[in-house]
Amino acid sequence: MRIPRAPALFAAALALLAGACSRGGDPVRATVDATVKAANARDTEELFSRVAPNFQAADGSGVADARAAVDRYFAAYEILGVTIRDVRIERGEGAARVRLRAEMSGQPRKIAGLDGLVPSSAAYDFDLRLTEEGGKWKIAWAQWNPASSPAP
Repeated sequence: MRIPRAPALFAAALALLAGACSRGGDPVRATVDATVKAANARDTEELFSRVAPNFQAADGSGVADARAAVDRYFAAYEILGVTIRDVRIERGEGAARVRLRAEMSGQPRKIAGLDGLVPSSAAYDFDLRLTEEGGKWKIAWAQWNPASSPAP
């Protein structure tokens, strides 16, 4: 089973937000926290209830691509651990931008050759855009890049 790099990284983006938004009271943080909780529970339906129907990744992939990648990603990893640093949230009228550094470590499932196709550790810088839709905040856009240097 081969996981395409870009959509798989979107799945990682959602899973990697664990702990980044654990403070209550802020609806943007609460939305990301609920998304992370669903990702950690491997609950695709709950996770995508927090993603905008018109979601688009920076690479041009959409919500259907992301959903398929999340399913593959959940199937690929037996264990996934995440540390989040340098979380920054900027707010505007009906929109928010969340940027963060995520460090991931995981254990691929014991399927012949899978451990060579998915990384056991990585660090990424994420840039997410959330929009308010009908009183609820949803992830509408995402970009991620391998971290090239330590976070400040």
